[in-house]
Amino acid sequence: MGKTVLAVVAVAMVALGGAAAALYLLNRPEVLHVAVPSMVEDVHLMASAEHVFNHQHEQIRLRIVPVEDSASAATALESGAADLAVMRSDIALTSSAQTLAILHRNAILLIAPGGTKLRHVGDLRGKRIGVVHEVRSMDPNARLLDAILSQYEISPKAVTMVSLSPGEVRAAVETGRVDAIFAAIAPQNGLVNEILGAIASVSRKPPVFIPISEAKAIAKRFPALEPYEIIQGAFGGDPPRPQAAIDSLSVSALLVARGSLHDSLAAEVTRLFFSHRGAIALTAPLANSIEAPSTDKGSAIPVHQGAADYLDGNERGFFERYSDLFYIGAMLLSLIGSGAAALASRFNTHAHERSEQLTEKLLEVLQTARAAATPTELDDLERQVDEVLTNTLGDRRLRGVEAPGLHLITLALDQARRAIEERRLALTRGREVVNFPSARNLPVVK
Repeated sequence: MGKTVLAVVAVAMVALGGAAAALYLLNRPEVLHVAVPSMVEDVHLMASAEHVFNHQHEQIRLRIVPVEDSASAATALESGAADLAVMRSDIALTSSAQTLAILHRNAILLIAPGGTKLRHVGDLRGKRIGVVHEVRSMDPNARLLDAILSQYEISPKAVTMVSLSPGEVRAAVETGRVDAIFAAIAPQNGLVNEILGAIASVSRKPPVFIPISEAKAIAKRFPALEPYEIIQGAFGGDPPRPQAAIDSLSVSALLVARGSLHDSLAAEVTRLFFSHRGAIALTAPLANSIEAPSTDKGSAIPVHQGAADYLDGNERGFFERYSDLFYIGAMLLSLIGSGAAALASRFNTHAHERSEQLTEKLLEVLQTARAAATPTELDDLERQVDEVLTNTLGDRRLRGVEAPGLHLITLALDQARRAIEERRLALTRGREVVNFPSARNLPVVK
């Protein structure tokens, strides 16, 4: 009986332990590493998101992995060093990354000093163009400029590209090293006004914004680019900068994930960025520009299925998400319970068989004692009774026998001892003891 209880308790403990382990795994925060290029505003944005998620005790925690540029972010994502990455759309297009959200759009700016005769992209033929970049190399922005110039049949050899950091713009314009400036920066980024201020301080005239009139055609040829309208006064100023809306292009900064990231994690990351957008924007205003990507099947950069499910309202609920685990858990518990029941049943069967053997032995002693002819025979029978008693007390299997089984052994033990004593007394007095039919013909228990 005791071992049966122990087996049941053990099964219950295993079940409780499994439930506790499952609950811990479900509630343990998931740490995701995000590769972030060394762009000041992007680093600030992701650091703010990391802080907000931690402060709100969300199930997703971010850990920033600093990298040089978008190409390095793509490498980190492909190698498994990062789960997420901040990446420009022109770089993401050449990788296996899948989009979760558009963090912001970088407007493509072609700007010339005030008083210049440059008014159209075609006027840049034979000119020196300063390509502004925040990261180590100007190559990503230089490729964007080549894509735009190719629309106007301007060969890369027909212009001179000059690599500039934002802090070098003023000197380059002032010394005549460049005739125009090319940049791809979010309009909300403070660097735009720094660049415009540097150009205006040299000519003391409002800078000239060169429109990209064929923006739609260029976007058709280069899917990483999108038509973008720079509205009047987008960069402040009096007179407003620009003084009228102009056509241009944009390249997006994306939050992307590796394709192998579980759908539920991708959906949760997407949800957190949109639900906490306001909180993130308190310290990183650029977060106000976060927007949902298109979930159309024909998108140049595919949207992660988890993000698409969240954005389209098809996200699976808790039980749908973990139904397989519940099913497997129920099967395992059933198997454990069946095994425990089989072990308990097998143990009880052996114990019951043993109790029957001892009872049969005592009944044989009882019957033999009634017909014993000498005290020596009775002494031998008494030793057999003692052996049965010793076996009963020392056999661990009998400790699990139900009360009726033990009661039967006790009754047989008492009757056997009584028969021995009565026969011994009869032999001492020299008379026969009546053999009761019930004792003589007592059936053997099977």
